[in-house]
Amino acid sequence: MGLRFDPVGGGQFKQMVNQLIEAEKQPIKALETRKAREETKLKLFQEFKAKFATIDKSVAEIANFKTFRELKVDAGDGTNLIGVTLDKEKAEPGTFQIQIDSLAARTSVISNGFENPDEAILGIGFVVMPNSKGEKTEVFIDEDQSSLRGLANAINKQADIAVRAAVVKDAADEETPWRLILSAKKDGAKNQIEFPDFYFLDGVRDFIIDDNHESKNAQVMIDGFPLELDSNDISDFLPGVNIHLKQARPDSPFTLTISEDPQKVAGKMKALVDQVNQIFQFISKQNQVDEKSDTRTTFSGDTGLQSVEYRLRNLLHEGFPAGDPKSDSFRLVFLNQLGVEFDRNGQLSFKEDKFAKNIDSDFGAIAEAITGSFGFAYQLRTVLSGYTQTGSGMLALREAGLRARIKQFDDQIEQKTKAVERKTESLTSQFAKLEGTMANLQRQQQSLSAALPAGGGGMVGQLLGG
Repeated sequence: MGLRFDPVGGGQFKQMVNQLIEAEKQPIKALETRKAREETKLKLFQEFKAKFATIDKSVAEIANFKTFRELKVDAGDGTNLIGVTLDKEKAEPGTFQIQIDSLAARTSVISNGFENPDEAILGIGFVVMPNSKGEKTEVFIDEDQSSLRGLANAINKQADIAVRAAVVKDAADEETPWRLILSAKKDGAKNQIEFPDFYFLDGVRDFIIDDNHESKNAQVMIDGFPLELDSNDISDFLPGVNIHLKQARPDSPFTLTISEDPQKVAGKMKALVDQVNQIFQFISKQNQVDEKSDTRTTFSGDTGLQSVEYRLRNLLHEGFPAGDPKSDSFRLVFLNQLGVEFDRNGQLSFKEDKFAKNIDSDFGAIAEAITGSFGFAYQLRTVLSGYTQTGSGMLALREAGLRARIKQFDDQIEQKTKAVERKTESLTSQFAKLEGTMANLQRQQQSLSAALPAGGGGMVGQLLGG
């Protein structure tokens, strides 16, 4: 039997190389498995960290008296007469009797009527009107613009004028219903402007100012006192109270009431409670394990998370001071008295109606207990800052630690991969040399078998292992 030879790449040699390399790769696969677990854990921790992302904003909403308080407006019978917006940091609760005798008016003019608003019959000319600085501006009107709509468009294209133009239809005039109205952009006597002048030549129909109105101030009464307002839109009509007069109704006063809005305050508190509850729910879920749970990819029994839960729960059970410590009015306010309670499963529940009712009946004391220098918001912010502080907070440090472990695995995998590559090259080279040696032996066997007389080849074959 002659020398047996399997070329590298298709037979036993390749199989032997692959087996050796596969054995060398086993530590890499183990590292990749461990890295995958750490990546799963990092993703889970980032989910936990994200639950803190909006808490700071919610705490800021209740962190001081002005941001905690919410106000509402009730205009009663005057709802259709007045619009009111509030700056809650300036406005104060109160009740006021308002009467709108007349609205502020603005300078305006109206033209004579025309049959067709798009017919170019005015001729060419100029319109002289004031700009926002009180100076006169000339607008040239050519033949293409010499209709009512063309005139209005030419005027409105001017960037710095104090008036605006509109074409309107007056159904009372069946033959010539179309008119041009020019109105000042601002109302009130202080915004009185000069009426525009129109100069046209070679027109088919004359353009005439048919009527005009001068600007004037609004006339209102507040708590029986007459006031003159220089606009229908008044900022700080009362401190922090901005009004928009919609409609006049003389001799018909209405009551404007500004009061605390307990439901809106309760809504902000609920948002914060829900966010804290999400943290509790996450930690609770991590500790729910069974025989199928892989605790290597979760935070079951994690002392860091347990510390977060412990501190938050303790804070929520504390009492917060309200009133002067030296007076009989001083007391501690507990959140469960306000509707923030723990249920049987250890999760938070929030009774919004109970909270709103307490706020409505004792706003000052509760606001102090929540927003004061030793109140709930301050203490919660202090606790959270230890977790959320950029760079040095527990969340940032813990995430950095997980990333560092993943980086270590990456480095180890890279090192071992390079070692396997070197090993592969070495084995391939060794077997290539063996291939060459065996190929030479086989050729020598064939040459000797051919050169020796009959029967000699058998002896050579025996010497070479045949």
